[in-house]
Amino acid sequence: MRVWLRIVEAHYGQRPIIYTTPRFYEENNLKSFRGYEYWLRTTAKTPREAFPGQSWKFWQYSATGIIPGIKGDVDLNAFSGSREAWNAWLARRAQ
Repeated sequence: MRVWLRIVEAHYGQRPIIYTTPRFYEENNLKSFRGYEYWLRTTAKTPREAFPGQSWKFWQYSATGIIPGIKGDVDLNAFSGSREAWNAWLARRAQ
């Protein structure tokens, strides 16, 4: 995974966000990956419960959301921060 992260970072000029489930996080010791933002998927527990001590930028809290105009289930996610923090994050990520 470290090799893949370096390749993606070199190509896009910024560190990728690590999207993970609790199981993959544990099995691959992702807590040792410092300096990356995390997109945590946990629908049965909060990030604090499922990923103790891990900071996160995004949290996928549902895979069965309903959005008007979209057929079928959709993922629902939260950003860890204010609207101002969201706008600043977008500005840093813009290419």
